[in-house]
Amino acid sequence: MPKPIHHWITVPADRYVRPVRWVAVFGLAAALTACGAPADKGFTPQGAAPSKAAVEAPPATAETITITDTLKISIEWPDQRDDMIAAFADSYVDQWKAVASGGTDDTYLAGVEDDASRTALAWVTSFTATDTSAQGTAKLYSIRVAAVDGRGAEIDACVDTSGIQVIDETDTPVANQPNWTKPPKSIYLQVAAVRRGDDGTWRVKLFKHAAYPDQAAKECQR
Repeated sequence: MPKPIHHWITVPADRYVRPVRWVAVFGLAAALTACGAPADKGFTPQGAAPSKAAVEAPPATAETITITDTLKISIEWPDQRDDMIAAFADSYVDQWKAVASGGTDDTYLAGVEDDASRTALAWVTSFTATDTSAQGTAKLYSIRVAAVDGRGAEIDACVDTSGIQVIDETDTPVANQPNWTKPPKSIYLQVAAVRRGDDGTWRVKLFKHAAYPDQAAKECQR
């Protein structure tokens, strides 16, 4: 059975751009009612990684969202929870809802645009096309607004999918689980570029991630 693709785009490990500089580039493009996704700068968000202190700090609010009886999302909300952070977290949760529904729940498409919409669709399709789904618990923590530039912003978060298993149509875990369910690859830094539209709604425009052995991913380890 083909493995599901990874949720986000792999970032070359040898190309670094500081997060504020990247958001400045994104912000100029996103602030416009632009056509198309911003150019892929190929950055690794090393500078955007949360500090060890941030990772170890107790969450202000912990919430468990139940997708199905066997699939849950654990979110540790930061002290300052705003629309930008909510846009990222909602997109993450909604994509898992789509996976659990076999693709019938397409709510997630309302929270993404441009490159992010293509990435999200590919992620959901990787399950529906192989008659697979997921069970277990995925975790989001150390969520923060890394930078803001006009109508664009960068959201950083640590993700842990080590508690997730891909299952087949009989709800049995598949024999060959994808690498993103296994440590150390299952813990990584997620970066989302979000944009506030003319309607005032924040949506995700671009997904990136820094995976192990990148230092940013290592700093998400607990």
